[in-house]
This record gives sequence, structure tokens and C-alpha cells, in this order.
Amino acid sequence: MAKPIVEQIAAAVKTKLATISKANGYETDVVEVVRPTRLGGGTTKWLQPRDKLIVLIQDDPQEAEVTQNQARKTWIQPFGAMCFVRPSDASTTPVDTIINAFRADVEKAVMTDRNWSGLAIDTEVWAPEGFIDEKNIAFEGVTVAFAIKYRTLYEDPYQQ
Repeated sequence: MAKPIVEQIAAAVKTKLATISKANGYETDVVEVVRPTRLGGGTTKWLQPRDKLIVLIQDDPQEAEVTQNQARKTWIQPFGAMCFVRPSDASTTPVDTIINAFRADVEKAVMTDRNWSGLAIDTEVWAPEGFIDEKNIAFEGVTVAFAIKYRTLYEDPYQQ
């Protein structure tokens, strides 16, 4: 069954983020990459934060400026990779050091193939945003924001 171009991109992003490991030249060993099955109601409803977990959030797409090519539509698809850090109590490494490496690894991963094997036109990393579980102080982390620009046929989002 055919999948829309945007879904192919989202699946490729998830697969790429899952390759983040020390064995692949990164500083972080990601334990899992999750695309939520349901959003809303707070993060603890649909996941249990774990150290080195990435939750991939797909935000609302934006139409790019109109191009000369009227047969194609250009989109900007924002994503947020929520990178959870939950070091052990015995860790002597500052949590900011761990978060900085995690953030850099995610940025490096999404920029290694900016056109996602031909599915996209370009990828751009946006400003990250830190977060903390202020209620329980159980985890903290950073959301790495990035956007992928891609085109589809004007009347068929399944084709480029």
C-alpha cells in the first residue's frame, strides 16, 4: 500500500534517529525512538520517560511560498525530537553535558542526508527547547526542532 510522502519522511526520520549509538560514531546510545499513537493529556499518559528515549513529534505542516511549478505543492514539515535524559544517582557527569551531547547527536543524525534519499528538498535545524519534569524531578531533556521541506504533486500527496 502506498504511503503519503510526508509519512515516508516521518518513517525515515524515526529510522535514522534509531541509528544513534556509540557504535555508529555518536556520543549517545538511544534506547528507543517512539512516535506517539495518541497525543494530548500530558506526556506521562502515553509514555514512560526513560534515559536516552526519543519521542518524535510531528507538528502541523506549513505551506512553503508558491513556486513557479504549479504542478507541485511545496511543504515545510516541522518535527520535534524530545530527547529524555534520566541519569543514575551515581552519575558524576553534569546533566547539561549529557543533554548537550544528545542534542548534538540528534542534529548530526537529521543533517547527514538533508534530502532524505530524494524524498525531500532540504532539512533545517531550528532552536532547541529544554524541558524538565518539575513535578517529580524524574527526567529532563531537550526537544530538538527541525523542519523538512518537500514537494508533492499538487493533486496527489502520494507522489513527488
